[in-house]
Amino acid sequence: MNWERYDRQSLLPEIGANGQRRLARARVLCIGAGGLGCAALPYLAAAGVGHLTIMDTDRVELSNLQRQVLFREDDIGRPKAESAAERLRAQNSDIDIVGVCERLNTGNVQSWFEDHDVILDGSDNFATKYLASDAGVKFGVPVVYASAVGFEAQVTVLDPDQGPCLRCLFPDPPTGWVPNCAEAGVLGPLVGMAGCLQACEAIKLLVSEDRDSRLESLAGWLWLIDGRDMQTRRMQMRKKENCPCCSRRPEEIILADQDSSGIQDIAASELGNAEDVVLIDVREPDEWAREHIPGAINIPLSRIISGDFSLPDQRAPFVVYCARGTRGRTAAQLLESALQGEVKNLKGGLATWPGRREAR
Repeated sequence: MNWERYDRQSLLPEIGANGQRRLARARVLCIGAGGLGCAALPYLAAAGVGHLTIMDTDRVELSNLQRQVLFREDDIGRPKAESAAERLRAQNSDIDIVGVCERLNTGNVQSWFEDHDVILDGSDNFATKYLASDAGVKFGVPVVYASAVGFEAQVTVLDPDQGPCLRCLFPDPPTGWVPNCAEAGVLGPLVGMAGCLQACEAIKLLVSEDRDSRLESLAGWLWLIDGRDMQTRRMQMRKKENCPCCSRRPEEIILADQDSSGIQDIAASELGNAEDVVLIDVREPDEWAREHIPGAINIPLSRIISGDFSLPDQRAPFVVYCARGTRGRTAAQLLESALQGEVKNLKGGLATWPGRREAR
């Protein structure tokens, strides 16, 4: 270990040489290399966390660069996990950094959680957040949680030794349409602040000799900030005796890949003749102009959210798509109540369409 690199950090009495050694032995899994992960990961790498695993299935898009500061313009189109890992290796060559292009699910969650000391939840959907929280309780691994949408962000630590878990606060994922940053927008620096707090909380968890001597964390508190007026507050979270997750023994906790939308995904290969469906492109006009599926109509998600749109009078099934499937699912949920026909979401979005071509 190059002690000079970490001198300013190990001078802190709460860390010291022993805490720095613990960081060097620590293993952290970051779920998501979006705005939260891009802010937290550089500080974890700089702090000397010995092993970082970055899990993300997305590729870098131009719209990511506003807040995902690990990426550059020449990263567009590359897998986020691989690009982030490469950038962090250039920052600190003394640590082990792995990029994994897969999604957290019930099939792999046990192996990933049992192989890491702390989990950073930088995901952007409730299904993954609830799976991570439940798995943290089941396998005894603390999860540093954060989310940010618009001008608001929140951070907490879900520590299975102290409680509470996410279900103590919200027993079930919200139903209906819940906007994320792709649909409602987000202030880049605010995401960065939340990600930096995640890194701080993770380091505090890792430098202690054992769980009994841990520095005081956000476990049991939800930290909230409103970037419009910079008001912050801490809301106490209490462990519920009848919590559907943390009140049970670990072996009784059943993990599930949850999706409360009810929208059916359909693969491009399952569509057959595209003329038999009405394809709705829900991306913005500039994205549509660059590339789209021939025969599709453009109704941007922003117009669907505002209700300022009209639909063709056809009975054929409607299939919506975006770049990679996330906005499409939201649009399908909103359109389902407006349409009398069937609505499906193109799985993987435009990226999966065979023979796709650039618009001229």
